[in-house]
Amino acid sequence: MPELYAAYGSNLSHAQMQARCPGATVHGALLMPGWRLVLRKFALIQPDPASACPIGLWQVTEEHMASLDRYEGPHTYERTRLALPDGGEAWIYHELAFRPGPPSAEYVARLRQGYRDFGFDTAPLEAALAA
Repeated sequence: MPELYAAYGSNLSHAQMQARCPGATVHGALLMPGWRLVLRKFALIQPDPASACPIGLWQVTEEHMASLDRYEGPHTYERTRLALPDGGEAWIYHELAFRPGPPSAEYVARLRQGYRDFGFDTAPLEAALAA
């Protein structure tokens, strides 16, 4: 049964998601109120009532989620549900292990590509990079 997965980091990249989850399709995009993008070694999101974070929604299968679980790692990220503004839910990964930055240039390039792929304004990404 199809599920929704909410991407905020490198999985915004359409090429990366097709490599990791062949057949996953874009379901939509939104600015998630109450969350802020943070960059250390990798992207994460944190609650912030004054912010909104770009989120790419992917329609995925259980097999896709199993693939993402392997990429995200059981000791690095935890898969949980995120309540969406429309009342629905999507899977999301929250960081468990603190990994200080900065992110690599290659990772930042994938983030920027993902923002382009979804048509997001890069201001939240650039703010996170400057913090």
